[in-house]
Amino acid sequence: MLTQDPKIISFETVQAKQKEAPKFPTQRIAAEIRNLQAKILTELLQYFFTVIDDELFKRSGSESVHQQTLYFETMRRVRVESATLQANFHERVARQLDEFFRKKPAPASDGGNATPALGDLGFSLVENEVLEEEIALTAMTEKGNNLFQTHLFSLNKRFASLIEREELDNQDNPLAPRALCHTFAEALKPLTLDVVVKLLIYKLFDQAVIGGLGKLYLELNNHLVNEGVLPNLTRNPKRPMMPGSPYAPRPAPGGGPARGLADEGVNDNPQAYLEVFQSMQALLNGWRGQMGMPGGDFGEGYPQGPALDTGEVVSVLSMMQAPALAAEGQSGTSAEELKAFLLQRQAQAGEARPLARSDEDIIDMVALIFDFILEDRNLPDPVKGLIARLQIPVVKVAMLEKSFFGRKNHPVRLLLNALAQGGIGLDSSENVIDTPVYKKIESVVNRILDEFDQNVGLFSDLLDEFMAFLEKDGQRSRIAEERTRQVTQSKEQVQLAKRKIAYEIASRLEGKSTPAAVRSFLYNTWKDVMVLSYLRRDKQPGDWEVALEVMDKLIWSVVPPEDAQARKAIIQTIPKLIKAIRAGLESISLDPQSVANAIKELEASHVTCLSNPMGATATEGDAAKAETAFPEEPQVEIRDPELAEAIIQIRSNLPDIENLTLQDLSRPTDDIGVEEYALSDFVVEDEYLFKARELQVGEWVEFDEEGGHKKLRGKLSWKSQVTSTYVFVNRKGTKVLEIPLGELARRMGAHQARVIEDAAAPLMDRAFGALMSKLRTSPAPKSA
Repeated sequence: MLTQDPKIISFETVQAKQKEAPKFPTQRIAAEIRNLQAKILTELLQYFFTVIDDELFKRSGSESVHQQTLYFETMRRVRVESATLQANFHERVARQLDEFFRKKPAPASDGGNATPALGDLGFSLVENEVLEEEIALTAMTEKGNNLFQTHLFSLNKRFASLIEREELDNQDNPLAPRALCHTFAEALKPLTLDVVVKLLIYKLFDQAVIGGLGKLYLELNNHLVNEGVLPNLTRNPKRPMMPGSPYAPRPAPGGGPARGLADEGVNDNPQAYLEVFQSMQALLNGWRGQMGMPGGDFGEGYPQGPALDTGEVVSVLSMMQAPALAAEGQSGTSAEELKAFLLQRQAQAGEARPLARSDEDIIDMVALIFDFILEDRNLPDPVKGLIARLQIPVVKVAMLEKSFFGRKNHPVRLLLNALAQGGIGLDSSENVIDTPVYKKIESVVNRILDEFDQNVGLFSDLLDEFMAFLEKDGQRSRIAEERTRQVTQSKEQVQLAKRKIAYEIASRLEGKSTPAAVRSFLYNTWKDVMVLSYLRRDKQPGDWEVALEVMDKLIWSVVPPEDAQARKAIIQTIPKLIKAIRAGLESISLDPQSVANAIKELEASHVTCLSNPMGATATEGDAAKAETAFPEEPQVEIRDPELAEAIIQIRSNLPDIENLTLQDLSRPTDDIGVEEYALSDFVVEDEYLFKARELQVGEWVEFDEEGGHKKLRGKLSWKSQVTSTYVFVNRKGTKVLEIPLGELARRMGAHQARVIEDAAAPLMDRAFGALMSKLRTSPAPKSA
């Protein structure tokens, strides 16, 4: 006789005890559940609307003019309506909870937990936009069910206990992902948004709210346990495998586990990915109908009979995958060519049989994805050619694992993303095929063509290897880029210091009659002492004050004294002044001979000054003599071009020098350039100036060089907040361009500079987005 292990809790026993358990204070618990969910969902929604605002603002400046208007207007509407949307959502959720506890829904019918496959809805009965919305809602629902199935299992059991039911499914739970997703969709309806924007909002709702439901379910379960509702519930749920599912476990060669499926719950819930594929099939079939090209119809002579098995198709594709054949078709293989070749090979083998509809759909969808890749302006042509050679291996992967279409972190998609990201910085300024990055991409492609049969795990291994290469290569680039940034920043600091020195000298000399030798000394020699002390002012503030004091005393000491007392003061000051000047010149390592010459010229100026007649009632002849000895504006050569330019700009503002601040002096010179462009034949529109200003560090820009015959790609590494100078580096971290804001805006407006949009966005995400957009867009009517 078998005895039950006391450590094992029978689920049937728990259910029996549940039936015998006393009634719970359902009304009170329901009210507490309502308050708890409202609190947590409020937090999630507030975060969600912050994310929406940020994303819409970002997109309003990175798309075409039409898209800018669309996203900006949506951002404004959402800001205005956010409070109403949240209130509407909370009201609907609360009402659903009240109805749930009051009406106690009847048990769900068979298959209650399954979501209908959207591919079975019939494309002709559902408009494109409605179908797209349903796809998004289904994907969100399945994601939430999959992420939190353990929490939901427990919550369903405890809710069932509260309303005296044995079972409760996700579709009956008013707080399950399905109910919350559809409630949000209903709350969003009054806004009548464009489908593109609505799908974006659903995506953000998925990330911010559905992805954060774990806290809600955990808190609810803990609260119900504390209330004594099934406190010992420990059974883990198991979702049933759909019969005939392509994700059903299959042995790998050698008897080991099959590789390629995700570790994060894909095996537990493959149905979600299958439904994504089926929904894409529905869109594809509808698109084919609109294009007048029904799938599976090659005209007369198309083979009839039972369709080829997927394994047979994969075997033929493996033969076509040979590197030599792939290299011949590196410009891309059309779906029709590939399907025709498959059928031809099978006919040659004596088996003229058609392709299965799902295999044909996969070939078509992968071909459309590679069409996007080949047209993508973000990728250099040589890199496109390499990635295009992977079309057949990707078709094989998609046939073996349909999760490829619905799973963003599928290893094949991640590898293609990495290969594209690695090549984004390559341009025609260098011999692309000789670069280490290109050679590494080529090595990865060749290994796939040589080694890939049906082991999708190869892509994971190559992904790890390529990411390690990119990390090492990126480390060197980051070091070089940081050096480039430091050099540029130091250069700007020196430039600003010179503008500051120019201001200090010009403001002190204004209105004073000083010898040319003194002016030349200040502009060409002492300015180096002042620049050095200004740059070191944070660590040695006293040096800057001393440099200014020496300049003030020097200017004072060469102005003719008014009386004997002033003459005596100058004579007493000169020795200390010369000593301080000598120390300053030695601090910048000026050679002794130059120091001696400079001091000699200053001493001559002092002699001339002190020999000048004193007294406030000088004769007209004396005044003329003094004016001749010290002209108002002696012609002095300023050997530093930057200082000379700053002096000219500053002197043009005098005598309003008192109202001139350092901020005025450091006003970006490119602003002047923008005004000049506006007055010329070419007008820099606000749109391009805005785009140039909003360009973020890390974004890539492609420049036309040599009259458009050469393309130069640069990543924005640094932009000055003071002078608005932009510095671009190549993938090695080396500076390739330093350009003012105004010139960058002008180039953008002249289409000589193009922001590489979404350079950081994964290639396959953009490709799938383009695929979905194409499938839901009706073609233009053909002309007769």
